[in-house]
Amino acid sequence: MPNFDFTAAGFLVLDILGRYADSMPPEGGAHFIEQIDMTVAGTAGGTAVACAILGLRGRIAARVGKDDMGDYLIRKMRSFGLETDLVQIDESEQTSCSLLPIRSNGARSAFFVPGTTRTFTMSDREIDAALDARVVHLGGTGLLDAFDGERSTELLKRAKAVGRTTVFDLILANEETLEKVMPLLPFIDYFVPSIDEAAEMAGSREPEKVAEWFKNQGVKNAILTLEGEGAFISSEAGHSFRIPAHEIDVVDTTGCGDSFTAGIIAGLSKGWDIEKTAKFANAVAANVALGLGSVGKLKSFDSAMQAMETWPLRS
Repeated sequence: MPNFDFTAAGFLVLDILGRYADSMPPEGGAHFIEQIDMTVAGTAGGTAVACAILGLRGRIAARVGKDDMGDYLIRKMRSFGLETDLVQIDESEQTSCSLLPIRSNGARSAFFVPGTTRTFTMSDREIDAALDARVVHLGGTGLLDAFDGERSTELLKRAKAVGRTTVFDLILANEETLEKVMPLLPFIDYFVPSIDEAAEMAGSREPEKVAEWFKNQGVKNAILTLEGEGAFISSEAGHSFRIPAHEIDVVDTTGCGDSFTAGIIAGLSKGWDIEKTAKFANAVAANVALGLGSVGKLKSFDSAMQAMETWPLRS
């Protein structure tokens, strides 16, 4: 029996966010804004933290630099109860970091230093350790230069060989990303990309066609987040359905996709069916959209359940 509910492996970044920033200040000038914060983020980091808030016992496999930013990320992740023994320290690259000006409609742009995202990889020993979890989540393919390809495939292939449930997300997908993703698809139980990222690879923006394309490549369950329009789910059993987004006043969409993935992992850990799991993930993401950064206003499993059961959905 695995010791952990989940392992999240891959993209970890420090996000420094400010709201609201609808334009750049003039040269030598300044704009006064409401709030600045910094958070643990990334398709592995943000997902892992949200899972921990939801009460899951987990660990993260990622890489940081030997710098203040890396120290902050490790300290902060530990404060959420995450096991960080698989977080590597790189003495030659800085910790991955993003500066995110958040616009008044909740959208964001980014200034990004890839840093240790590019150098993260996993040894056989580290893969063995990562498999000591019921769910193995890989997040960040497309940016993980040293890990994309053979080592990523090895992680998911070995996870399936020992009976683990695999969850997958990527980031900043383009046509070149497809070559890195294709070998992974037969080993993915739950693929949870945004429609924008998935469409880049599938060659269509229609959720039904996108989901069908990935399932034809071996993915068992395709779960597509539709930005502000909720999610589309196509299950292994052939059942397809949509979930509308919750009716909320969005503050910031940063981390919504990562937290949605965390909601999927939480539902799987509870043994729920895919419909209840997706509805819960939708509510988790809504809680995150209410605040700044990858955690937003997400407080606990119970508060996310209450949101799922009581918050209105968009018509």
